[in-house]
Amino acid sequence: MKRINLYPVGTWVAWTLAVPLAGLVLGIAVVSMTDVGDFPFDNPDLWWLGGAVPLASLLYLYGYQRRRRALRRFVSDELNPLLAARVRPARQALKSGLVVMAILMLVAAILGPRWGVYMEKQKVYGVDIVVAVDVSRSMLASDVEPNRLDHALLAIRRQLTERAVFQRAHRLALLAFAGSTSLKLPLTTDHLAFREKLANINIFSAPRGGTTIAKTIQAAVDLFAKSPEDATKIILLFTDGEDHEGDPVAEAKQAYAAHGIRVFTIAVGDPARTAGAEVPEAPGSRKPLLFDGQIVFSKLDVDGLRDIAEAGHGEYAAIRDLHVLVDMVSRMHRSELSTEERQRHRPRYQWFVALALLLLGMESLTAEYPTAKVDLPKRVWQMETQE
Repeated sequence: MKRINLYPVGTWVAWTLAVPLAGLVLGIAVVSMTDVGDFPFDNPDLWWLGGAVPLASLLYLYGYQRRRRALRRFVSDELNPLLAARVRPARQALKSGLVVMAILMLVAAILGPRWGVYMEKQKVYGVDIVVAVDVSRSMLASDVEPNRLDHALLAIRRQLTERAVFQRAHRLALLAFAGSTSLKLPLTTDHLAFREKLANINIFSAPRGGTTIAKTIQAAVDLFAKSPEDATKIILLFTDGEDHEGDPVAEAKQAYAAHGIRVFTIAVGDPARTAGAEVPEAPGSRKPLLFDGQIVFSKLDVDGLRDIAEAGHGEYAAIRDLHVLVDMVSRMHRSELSTEERQRHRPRYQWFVALALLLLGMESLTAEYPTAKVDLPKRVWQMETQE
């Protein structure tokens, strides 16, 4: 009798490895080379789960190889047709391939693809916050690395837009100030836009040199004009405290008394340097700035910043302790700021879950042997009985 090949290499490799990997590669190509890649995913960071597909294929092939060796070792050519007459090798490989394809569909469902747009009205609850950043030349001093301005911008990005405790519901506005103020972004819940504007802040972001904290507080107060009356309103001042005109303490006091706006001051610089830090001539320059032939030094005004925060019923903090203020703000009263109509993408993970269930159902219904009657080879005792 002819030996039945229960484990044909080509069939098993095709169903358990080639077909699933082709599906995986096709999915990657569609995402990377078409507009589908622009659609949002719920869990894009879990892309590495795609490795479960080739891993499952290799595990099936490993098991196939072990069974193939065992069969060749323990079953003779005479017994092989008798024991495996009804077995269909291609069906075994097909069942394995269906399971691997189901795993691929489940991975796609976990990634959470979304497409198709609809509009959703959503009430926004949070705190209104104006972030005011000092961009005067003294902020180029390097008593904190790499300099005061870059250090402040990095801290703002990390603490106000990246930390989970600082939820996206809060509305943020961005002001750059020196001798005058420049509005970069009005109050918005679009934190991505805030980060983009923040990344473009530099010492040229304000039209005039110098430092005027009083006018900055006035400009920040104007941004709260459309805020709800019961909203929690906060100004975060990131500065070294040098001030050349106006009375910032009086302005902070007036902002709280008239509008309930609290002023928080964040000191950017090293308070341990009693003589201050050298101010460079230009960004990235090692040459110090000279005035009347003398090197210009900038000293962090801790006492002045404390007075402003106290008058504005806010808090003072060094830049290294910004996370403490962020935690404090996150616990403050949240009011309904607005009702926004937001564009949403419809979740489509259900389709992939349904496909996975369909594939698993097909696998369970696929028999390894045909249901029709098969003429089995006759045993010796059967032949003797017939005689």
